[in-house]
Amino acid sequence: MVAAHREVTAYKAREMQTRYTIHIMPSEWRWVVAVGCSLVLLAFLPLLWVALAGTGDWQFMGVLHNYLDGATYLSKMRLGVEGEWRVYFMHTPELHNGAFIQILYPFLGHVSRTVDVPPIILFHVGRVGAALFMYFALYQLAATIWMRVRTRRVFFAVAVLGAGFGWLLGPVTGQTLFPDFPLIPEAFLFFSTFMNVHFPLTLGLLAWLASLFISAFRPGAEGDPSIGRLWPLAGLISVALGLLYPQALVPFGAAVLLYMASLLFRGQRIPSSLWRWMLALILPAVPLALYYLGVVLMNPAMRIWNAQNVTEAPPLHVLLLGFGLPLLVGLPAIYRALRRFEMDGDRLMLLWLFSMLLLIYLPTNIQRRFAVGMMIPIAYFATRAIEDVWLRYISRRWRMLLLAVFLPLISMSQLLMLFLPVIPAVGGSPERAVGIFLQRDYAITLNALHAATQRDDVVLAAPVVGAWVPGWASARVVYGHPYETLNADQREQDVLRWYEGADPAFCAELIDRYNIRFILYGPQEAGIGPGCLEGLREVARAGTVTVYAP
Repeated sequence: MVAAHREVTAYKAREMQTRYTIHIMPSEWRWVVAVGCSLVLLAFLPLLWVALAGTGDWQFMGVLHNYLDGATYLSKMRLGVEGEWRVYFMHTPELHNGAFIQILYPFLGHVSRTVDVPPIILFHVGRVGAALFMYFALYQLAATIWMRVRTRRVFFAVAVLGAGFGWLLGPVTGQTLFPDFPLIPEAFLFFSTFMNVHFPLTLGLLAWLASLFISAFRPGAEGDPSIGRLWPLAGLISVALGLLYPQALVPFGAAVLLYMASLLFRGQRIPSSLWRWMLALILPAVPLALYYLGVVLMNPAMRIWNAQNVTEAPPLHVLLLGFGLPLLVGLPAIYRALRRFEMDGDRLMLLWLFSMLLLIYLPTNIQRRFAVGMMIPIAYFATRAIEDVWLRYISRRWRMLLLAVFLPLISMSQLLMLFLPVIPAVGGSPERAVGIFLQRDYAITLNALHAATQRDDVVLAAPVVGAWVPGWASARVVYGHPYETLNADQREQDVLRWYEGADPAFCAELIDRYNIRFILYGPQEAGIGPGCLEGLREVARAGTVTVYAP
């Protein structure tokens, strides 16, 4: 009897350990690896779909989502391949001084050259690594907050998959202002993995930083030496975020400052350890902020780029609809956090969310940038509300069914955004996926130009082709990007006017003004007009695309 009792007791202890644990158990990491790899595979499914379906005479140019920005990432990687660390805008014809901004992509270019892997392959490999890092960091945050394994997984699922009603309201209203469909991908974790390398990497660092500060701000943590030794890590993450996505530090830093101010306002003593953590977050970012300010003030090209780089926030009601069910589900927990304002994770998450909302609507030209990672605190409150409120009203036999409905429903926007770009190609109309696919003759031409051009050579091409020239051929273009082409509106009009061919005097003047070396004329240019081809010298031809020189 005694042995049997001990066996039952041991079994119950093991069962409790699988449900509640301070640390992350190996079985949990296996779950994260399995789920994370499945999500990465899902995110790459459209690329595999395109590869297997084929696109006939059309060439996939390398990036499915937001091809304009994707083309600039490849151009910056090409700079790194050529040994450069500073960023120059290759989508503009003007020569200008470079700057140490967005250095992740020149770094990847250096890696590409070192390991002899094409930049576009390394770009997608970087996406895989950044996504997996984000998933691991997010689960670390969940484990920092909750002891219950089920709750950790609920938070992980809501944070990764959660989005709003954009999938429904966007097509109905014909608007593209909803954060989840498709305005602010960096606010949504799974969505971010479609876009680039630095979005998921930034979100992973934010989740890691939040887990550190929640541990440090937890009552009684000032006496824990294992936590006290981690404050230098916060400084390293601050530097990394400052290099990757400096706007992400502003709302989180504001939340930490407000947290400290709330302690002072209530007359509480602030331990020296908390001051150390705050300084570790803020001080490393100050030199970077001063450098960025100096770059914008002293470098004319960067000043124009900064002025053009306008990302306005949607109206408040549209923003809230973009977070949909997770936000609605989390309202009871948000109300509880406002009412009690406890010193656990509630206070920091509430202040982080408040700081984002405040900064988004300040009169700046980068409003949307401050929404990076907004789904993390929203998922936190949704999870709090699910565990503390909503599960009380749902019987156990209905919970799995409701979960099976809830998760697909909150992920609809992200799933639609994942597959929308490839639908035209798979449906046999790749020409409708503007900029994602070009006629295959353009790819042949750009590869040939790569061997014949240098970085400062200027190529004239239609806007949609000009986006890809710097990343493929390592040459400048007259127009290729709404932000990274200086005086972009005027340059775009110049290109269109040249290909319309109505003013030969202007055409000659434009060639002289930018010392244009090569001019492309193919189906995309012919769609604009006949061009000013008279007097030009044909130097190469690839099917329907001809290369001219003045």
